[in-house]
Amino acid sequence: MSEPGTDTESTESGTTSVPAGGAGRRTSLVGIDQLVSGASNLIPLIWVAHALAPADFGRFSLVILIYLFTQATLRALIGWPLLVHPEDADGRPHEVLGAVTVLSGAAAAVSVAIALATWLAGSPMGTATLALGLLMPLLCLQDTGRFVGIAQARPGRALSLDLLWLVLMLAGFAVVALSGHDSLFWYSVAWAGSGAAAGLWVVVQQGVPRRHDVSLRWLREHWDYSSRSFISATATTAVTLVGSMAIALVSGPQAVGAVRAALMLERPSAALQLAVATSAATDIAREQPDNRGLMAIQRRTLLIASVVAVLNLVVLVLLPDSVGEALLGQMWPLVAPLVLLIGIRVAISASQSGLRAALLGRRQIKLVMYVDILSSVVTIVGLVVGAAVADAEGAMWGSLPGLALATVCWWVALRRHLRSAPFLAPDPAAG
Repeated sequence: MSEPGTDTESTESGTTSVPAGGAGRRTSLVGIDQLVSGASNLIPLIWVAHALAPADFGRFSLVILIYLFTQATLRALIGWPLLVHPEDADGRPHEVLGAVTVLSGAAAAVSVAIALATWLAGSPMGTATLALGLLMPLLCLQDTGRFVGIAQARPGRALSLDLLWLVLMLAGFAVVALSGHDSLFWYSVAWAGSGAAAGLWVVVQQGVPRRHDVSLRWLREHWDYSSRSFISATATTAVTLVGSMAIALVSGPQAVGAVRAALMLERPSAALQLAVATSAATDIAREQPDNRGLMAIQRRTLLIASVVAVLNLVVLVLLPDSVGEALLGQMWPLVAPLVLLIGIRVAISASQSGLRAALLGRRQIKLVMYVDILSSVVTIVGLVVGAAVADAEGAMWGSLPGLALATVCWWVALRRHLRSAPFLAPDPAAG
């Protein structure tokens, strides 16, 4: 039975069974992996902020931003689509890694061109960006290897890749500091080099792609899904960027900084919510439960996210000023009055948990794309209007109606899909 206006077709009746046994363990490992991955992004910034001058810290942040932009693009085109095509992770991992090799090679060429341009302009960032560009293919291989492991229902592989990067990075930073070579270039080499070394471990886990695997064949086969995933991710990022610029215009850069600092306190809960949602989407795609089984997975995801949100709220309310100042420095006095609002935001976000994952697991990417764009727009509009009225505090208040409306949109989208598709998840040949 097909669903009008969607990309997939259900052809068989499914079972009501829910992924059991290892589902909880997989979710836990994905959660731990998300925390380790987040630490790998946060620790180098904190370390370099203490080791280098503010200007070099800013340049180092830009180097990482180039990688993060590339990472987000490849996740949208390959990583997230792979999670809902676990059969490809099982049977065609070399083709997936081959597609990433081609795309990351193009990203490396762009990074090297940026490096040459900045070097000719006399910027110290040139050599650091060059190091990133040369190592970009292995860095992208490391990140995609994580998604392959999760899609294979073996998240321990993803965790080992992130732990390897984190340990090697800390060792590299320690060598740089102890040798007295503190500089933008050497810290960039230590950060990117350790990630590249972890990328080589993907080859140990999955094997070496053959020459005919190094192509865009896998991406072309799934282009309908991947292109919409890319549009969704790009639109969300663009809306967020435009919203930040608008807040700066209507309220000033200090309000932007306060909002961004406040959102940092949501990261622990957001990381765990993302982990359980990722695990849920993979379980749904792999197990293909009927609607009753799908909703059981969604309720499990919602329960875990809600417990984490409550704990996050309690921690924020009880957070001592000394800890807040250690985390956010001079931004803490601006953020401290907002902790209750941050906790409420986390709780509303938790109420969405499992909804997007359920739709992704059923490969309803067109529906997900529409709701992603709509929810991003309404949330950012609330932030900007609130900032115009009462700076950072107004922005946080203004975001609440947008988040609530976004939650309603996700529930409506899921209910619409369930009414239209009472059977199994889509034909594996689709999307």
